Amino acid sequence: MDSVHSLANWQVLAAIIIALFTFIWIVTGLIHRTYAALGGGLLMVILGIVEAGSAFWYHLPWQAIGLLIGLMIMIGMTNRTGVFSYAAAKAAQGSKGKPIILLIVLALLSTAAAAWLDSLTAILLLIPITISIAKLMKISAVPFVITITITANLGGTATLIGSLPSVIIGTKAGLTFNDFLVNLVPPVLIIWIVTVGLLSLFYAKVWKSTQTPMGELMSIQPGTYIKDKRLVIKVLTVWGLVLAAFMLHPLLRFEVAYVALAGALLMCIANYKKHGWTEIHSSVDWSTLFYICGLFIVVGGVMEAGIVQVIVVKAMELTSGNLMYISMLILWLTGLVSATTDSTFFVTLMIPIIQDLGIQSQGALNPLWWSLALGAGLGGSGTLVGATGNLIAAGLAGRAGHPISFRAFLKAGAPLTLISLLIATAYVSYMFY
Repeated sequence: MDSVHSLANWQVLAAIIIALFTFIWIVTGLIHRTYAALGGGLLMVILGIVEAGSAFWYHLPWQAIGLLIGLMIMIGMTNRTGVFSYAAAKAAQGSKGKPIILLIVLALLSTAAAAWLDSLTAILLLIPITISIAKLMKISAVPFVITITITANLGGTATLIGSLPSVIIGTKAGLTFNDFLVNLVPPVLIIWIVTVGLLSLFYAKVWKSTQTPMGELMSIQPGTYIKDKRLVIKVLTVWGLVLAAFMLHPLLRFEVAYVALAGALLMCIANYKKHGWTEIHSSVDWSTLFYICGLFIVVGGVMEAGIVQVIVVKAMELTSGNLMYISMLILWLTGLVSATTDSTFFVTLMIPIIQDLGIQSQGALNPLWWSLALGAGLGGSGTLVGATGNLIAAGLAGRAGHPISFRAFLKAGAPLTLISLLIATAYVSYMFY
């Protein structure tokens, strides 16, 4: 790699220590993940492990940052429409008070919202109204919250814009929106059917004797969630144009980051009088953006120190250079790591490793990227701490009087994650080897 420069032995050792402590701080939460990543990145630059110019021009993922800023602004505008709360209320009434039907419909909504917006936004949009509906139905909201969380993680896996790891993988690997649809929607669809089917069976006995007061349920007025119909039309129109541009990327040759930023600009222009600069600015999660910047500089230090090359050589030795074995190793290692901690750091570290592995295996990269994406997305449902969205969902439910313990989530999430990884293993081996 052109940016790599000669380092002293003490700098190589320092790079390893900085990366290790950054990971520990992020995993344990002893230091906020943004401060941990930025601190680690700053140390890499100060100690000369990563040159300042190289950090800015080479290591920072500008395409991912641009895409995320555009999406965050668009999602912020969409949150204000109430369209998903409206859909959830309609779903509750359409279920006729049958919890299993409601669970399936909410799973569909959660998956669609996560694939269209992102998994965390889907959770934030759907869980509050779902808790209210469960209260009216006089049943526990816990099965619905767990289902929404797990299916949101699935939906986020299926598209380039569905989750932070997907955005990072797609932009760094040069994969298009359509690449994700073609390669990840089929396995996610199969896994979704198995997951929702098993969750329905798992919770069926809990609801066997449930009698829902239909009068209260039908008294919900879904229309009250839509505050501004004109805003809904504007927002959905822009989303339609942006998604169409994503899908036409191979023909238009516009980078997805520019498309997202253009969509954000259109929404801002259309709604500036009602939602000024302050609200637009607040839609952007600056903490996440700085976290990504810090992470990539830390990983850049690992690359400069030559650690990536050592890992690649060991991986080739362990798998005898067999690309299918490497894919399986990446899938399961990423899945298991993602079940125990936020997958973003691990995905960021794996990207240069996979790029280097591609050089070693004559450039046959695609199966490795899909293994990484599937592992990161599916593993997040393994435990309560596997994804940020899981913790937020549990927090929302707990504040509403429906606590979700680590064990309760593990009971549903761990078996489903193992089954999902097995299905993904079969899919990758069948489709690519």
